[in-house]
Amino acid sequence: MPHALLVDDDLGFVLGLAEAVRREGFTVSTATTLAQAREEMARQEPDALLIDLELPDGAALAGAGVLDG
Repeated sequence: MPHALLVDDDLGFVLGLAEAVRREGFTVSTATTLAQAREEMARQEPDALLIDLELPDGAALAGAGVLDG
C-alpha cells in the first residue's frame, strides 16, 4: 500500500486531508512542523509528500530542507 506524508501547521486541515488520502488507498502519516516531517520521513519514506510551503519552523522548500534532513 502506498504511503503519504502530509505536512501542514493547520491540524484540522491536515486531519481532513488525511481522511481523503486514506480513502484513495494510502496509509498516512502527518506532521505539523518541518522537524516532525523529518522524523516521519526517517521512520518511513513516503511515496507521496504534500507539504505546506510556510511552516512555523521554516520554509519547506528552502534548500529542500525537509528532504535533506
